[in-house]
Amino acid sequence: MSYQKEKGKQLEQHVCDRMKHYGIDIEAQRDGASGASNRDKRDIQTKAMIGERTLGIECKNHAVPHIKDWWEQTEKLSTLGYEPVLVYKLKGEGLMESKAVVYLDTFLELLGQSKGEVTVSSQDDPKFKWKMANLKRACQEVFREL
Repeated sequence: MSYQKEKGKQLEQHVCDRMKHYGIDIEAQRDGASGASNRDKRDIQTKAMIGERTLGIECKNHAVPHIKDWWEQTEKLSTLGYEPVLVYKLKGEGLMESKAVVYLDTFLELLGQSKGEVTVSSQDDPKFKWKMANLKRACQEVFREL
């Protein structure tokens, strides 16, 4: 495997690991064939959602930032029905210094949702956190319909 592909693979795996750590999606996994066909183009296979759209995550691990170009690629995921999220890391930065780029309205929606967040500090089980997040999302959908 080339050095470039290995760097990308490391960041993709890191994103999956962090999603699992926070209980966002315990089944998140890399899509090793992302962009290689006409099917799903996301780098990360996930069921995680923002609002009513599943995340479309594009990962970039490069020496020089090309955020405008990367965002244009990531934004294409919205035409496939995904909420576009760009995750990038630059040379010399650790994986924990990775950044995420989203639409401003997406960011503000996330902030608004966090006001009523359920926090279970004594429960560190990722599966439990994932179930709680899904429960919260389901309750919000029911309340919207009432």
